Order: sequence, then C-alpha cells, then structure tokens
Amino acid sequence: MARKIFGVFLITVLSLGASIATGAGLELSYFLGMKDGSENSEGVVVTFAVEAGGQSTFVSEESWSEQAWSDMFVADLNPWSGQNIILKLMTDPGPVRCAGWDWILIGDAKVTADGDLVYDIGQAVADGIQETSVLFDGDNNETAGLPNGANCSPDGGTVGGQTMSESFMQHPPWDGAVGNTISRYTIELPAASRMQAVEASGKLATIWGQLRSK
Repeated sequence: MARKIFGVFLITVLSLGASIATGAGLELSYFLGMKDGSENSEGVVVTFAVEAGGQSTFVSEESWSEQAWSDMFVADLNPWSGQNIILKLMTDPGPVRCAGWDWILIGDAKVTADGDLVYDIGQAVADGIQETSVLFDGDNNETAGLPNGANCSPDGGTVGGQTMSESFMQHPPWDGAVGNTISRYTIELPAASRMQAVEASGKLATIWGQLRSK
C-alpha cells in the first residue's frame, strides 16, 4: 500500500515538474509576410522594442521580403514581468530607402503568458487604439500621426494566397519622404511564472531527494 501511495505521489510530482518545465512565461509572437503583388519591394525591416522605466530595449528585429508567411517569430518579455510597458513596433524600408510596394503584413501578433492571451496587437489595430507616428530620415524627432502615405490598419489580404488571423499592414512613409512608421501599444504585463517555475523546480528537486533517501 505504501508503495502504491508513493507511486501516485511520484507521478503527481513528475507531472507537476513537466508542466512547470513547459511554461514559457511572457512572450511576444508574430508572423510576417509581404502581401501578394509586392514583388517589386526590396523588403521591410520590422522591429519591436519595449519602452519601460525611461529606457527603450530592442527585443526583436527581422527583415522580410518574401510573399510567403514566415514561421512564428518569438521574443522574450520576461524581464518586464509585472510592469506596465509600451510595446513599440517599427517598420523601415531597408538600406536602399525605397518604400515602394512595402506591403508588409504582420499576422497574429500577440503577447501571451504561459500561452494565455495577454494582449492582441491585431485587435488593438482594428480598434484603432494604437498611437502612431513616423520618423523621417534626417529628423531627430518623430512626427505624430501617419503622414506621407504611412499607414497602420487591418488588412486581410493574402500572402502566397493565404490569409493570417488579425493581420494588419504597417507601411513606411513613401509619398515625398522616407522613414519609419511607428505604432505603440500600452500593455500591463502580468507577473511571469518563469521565476516561480525555477523556484518550484528547486523545491521539487528537494522533495525528490527526500523521497529517494527514504
């Protein structure tokens, strides 16, 4: 009987350990694709940064030129666990500085905590609650709004003939001036479980050692 109880307890401990090990904590994830018809584009550089505590930290930067959806890109947001942050998304036409046909789509962009949705960026764009600006080449300060052909709006267009959930376009300015299009999202991040998972894993190791010694 004692062995049976021990076996059940051991299975419970190992199951708990497995669930802790798979916890991803706080993540930003998204897909990129150049909208069908954009074959003349040189590609777009898509950058995410976190603004918190008076500092801006780059967390992801990808250059994309294919008329095909990328694999999922993932960025770690655990360093800002429990904080209010501004997530900044920048789209840039790249080194040649030609923004023609830069029809970049960002698909299924979201922030999650251990897989649970915290913030849906595509929905925020659909609701129009993002803050937008542009930074023109040669300027030191951003210009509010979306002048010179820049945009940040929902776009259900196809990429390689396929659509992506909650996709939106964030086109760099092109009409008479070139630069970055910037959108910002205010997000309250929950306390991530990764640190708790590390502590819990240590406790499980202690429990396991005690069990083995009995």
